[in-house]
Amino acid sequence: MADAWEGEERPEWPNDGQQPPSQAPSSRQARRSGRRAAAARLRRSRRRVYLYCGLAIVVCVVAAVIVESVTKHTPAKLPYVTSLQPGEFKSVPDTCSAVSPAVLTAFLPSAGQPVATSLSSTDSQCTFTVDRRPTFLVLAVAAESYEPFAAASGDGSASDNALDQFAAARQALAHPPKKSPLPPASITPVAGLGKQAFMAVALEHVGRVRDDVVTIMILDRNVIVTAELTGQDSGGFGPVSLTTLQAGAQAAAKSVLGKALAQPTA
Repeated sequence: MADAWEGEERPEWPNDGQQPPSQAPSSRQARRSGRRAAAARLRRSRRRVYLYCGLAIVVCVVAAVIVESVTKHTPAKLPYVTSLQPGEFKSVPDTCSAVSPAVLTAFLPSAGQPVATSLSSTDSQCTFTVDRRPTFLVLAVAAESYEPFAAASGDGSASDNALDQFAAARQALAHPPKKSPLPPASITPVAGLGKQAFMAVALEHVGRVRDDVVTIMILDRNVIVTAELTGQDSGGFGPVSLTTLQAGAQAAAKSVLGKALAQPTA
């Protein structure tokens, strides 16, 4: 998955002209920069974990296909799908507008302007940030529609390709590589959302910064919808209850899924 924060500057909220009596502006800015740097490092690590797991699946499947082809005496045409099948989605919605105002009002009051980190007809990612004492929240939402892929499981359809990526992401969250700074997340199936859905809860620590991260991932045919809501506890910010994070992530994911299901299909 693409890194929703990499290279982006988070929106800053005004401090109404006031600053704590015991803090200089430079000290406050240094803490805020440190908080952002810590969060960015964790997001880059998550991105690498997802990528490595996805690549490992592709390598294994390609190797199996090569062995199968070499060992067959009579070449046979492999039954791979090369185009979208009926009912599979051609595109995804703009995630910056797919999260309903009601969800933002309920779970991210006073959120800054959304920032799109990836926007195409088949891959849309957006972040919403609240950075105002005592609350530091980041909602990252994404929707991606997959194409047929010969090395995917099954017949290589777009839906099989999405299923492989969904399984790889779940595995990466539950069992990060040994040298990963990310802790294992607890995984819980979520009923009633798409074909499959799960919730992952991870408690991440970098120095004095603690991030509680709730991720909802939904699979429906060849589309994966992800909502990741992070609450930070550091330097006078937070904490945010896990119950609130779970409810907010699920509401955002459901909102984006509703828009995704309205997209044109093959």
